[in-house]
Amino acid sequence: MTPETLVGMLAELDRIRALTLDLVERSAPQLLPAPPQNACGHERAVYELLLGARRAVLGNPAAARGVHDLLVAEGVRYAQTPEGARLRDALTTSAAVENLRRVWETVSLNVLDGPASPAAAPTAWIELLADAIIGASRADDPVLARLRPEGFA
Repeated sequence: MTPETLVGMLAELDRIRALTLDLVERSAPQLLPAPPQNACGHERAVYELLLGARRAVLGNPAAARGVHDLLVAEGVRYAQTPEGARLRDALTTSAAVENLRRVWETVSLNVLDGPASPAAAPTAWIELLADAIIGASRADDPVLARLRPEGFA
């Protein structure tokens, strides 16, 4: 395989990834909510940051899952040290940690949960994509009809 072919394949995969993310966001408009009206600079910046995080997770779930798993593993290792165990115990009842959990679950839609092979998209992400595709199309959809080879039902 030549470098040109590899670059072409990567560009095509990125185009498909962008189209997939666009389909998911259009099929479930609440995934791409309108920005808050009359938002001040700080509120608008937080909105953009959280929306960017959501797009990163949904746009590249295998990479997001890898980063997530890496951070969790590092947290587990740190919690096994005396200093880490003290911090873990102190954070167990922290309202701030509970708030961060809610933020993460809202932003990520928990699509990184559940089983997944290394470097594969998590099952929850695949289910979200399948729901978006099924919700956006019907069996007699003209797009599907174009893709169906002649003679196939």
